[in-house]
Amino acid sequence: MNSLRRSQLRQLLVLTEGILQDAKQREWESMMEKELARRALMEDFFQQQSTEQEAPQIEEIIRQVMLLDKKIIAMAEAGKLDILKKMRDLSAGQQAIDAYTTNSSP
Repeated sequence: MNSLRRSQLRQLLVLTEGILQDAKQREWESMMEKELARRALMEDFFQQQSTEQEAPQIEEIIRQVMLLDKKIIAMAEAGKLDILKKMRDLSAGQQAIDAYTTNSSP
């Protein structure tokens, strides 16, 4: 494997680890920016023909990325549920304010 492809594989793993850290910290915007960069890198990497000698290294990185992705997805789902709960709470609060405003008018 040439140094460029080796570097791309390392970068793919580094970006995935960064996405996981962002998910842990609920940094959704940063997470999405890294995901877009990762997607572009993957498209570039996999447009190139792989050799049989590269296959074991590529397979290992893909396995690591998939494992990390499972964790990322679980954290993103938990974050999504938390945001939905907060939105429901805000909506309930707004309804209470609207009811008070309506009922307190002379």
